Amino acid sequence: MHPGEGDEQGCWQQWRTDRDRDEQRRVAQQRRDRKVRNKLSRVVDVLDELLGPGEQQPRCLGEVADFYGVSQYRLSAVLEKHRDEFSRDGWQPHHRGHDGHDLWTDRAVVRAGLLLEKSSVAAHLRHLLGVGDIPLVYSQSDARLAECRQLYNKALTVVADIHGESSTDDLWRAMQGADRYDLMAMVMTLASLTPYDRPSLGQWLRDISALTTKDGSIARGLALLIPQRQAIDARKLKESGSARSHRARADDEGAVCQ
Repeated sequence: MHPGEGDEQGCWQQWRTDRDRDEQRRVAQQRRDRKVRNKLSRVVDVLDELLGPGEQQPRCLGEVADFYGVSQYRLSAVLEKHRDEFSRDGWQPHHRGHDGHDLWTDRAVVRAGLLLEKSSVAAHLRHLLGVGDIPLVYSQSDARLAECRQLYNKALTVVADIHGESSTDDLWRAMQGADRYDLMAMVMTLASLTPYDRPSLGQWLRDISALTTKDGSIARGLALLIPQRQAIDARKLKESGSARSHRARADDEGAVCQ
């Protein structure tokens, strides 16, 4: 052995060992990820949370791509990469009952959502299954700025209703039928307009509560404006993982792709 050969051989062996370990970890992670997908793809009721009124379950590649808002090319790439998983879910490349189109079972549709990237619908599905967050998308397009100006005007109207002669009961009842997103946007808008650094920020609430009791306070003021929570007020965004409590259902293969 020439001088230095032992060191070079040792480095080569160490590099191979490190590379092998990395490969083993990668393969092990792939197995774990697949095991999770196998389990979650059975929760097919999650699709009911994502379908709009009157929408049918997607049954062929084109319909599934439209459902997730992606191109058929992207969906086909995912399908080919994980073809054995989709086949296990009952996906069929050709089906006589579907005019020669492929057939997607509900489990296959859910698995696609677990694998697809850059799809807000797929991200929502993963959120409902407890394996991801809903992405937040911001925009400063002309259309979006027009929406924000309208939101600002609505917020000023709410402020005027609270401080003016309008009935707070009427305002509350109107908000009970409001869209959840609109309410969240209104909260953000009103909070952004509040000069929180002023020492007298809650003085108005103290003043209105002092009309009914000698101990005026912010809490008492809010208690005069906000009614107590009732069962009907429980409407909110489904929590992360909420769909995992759903029971699995049998796939409905009766629909025909056009």
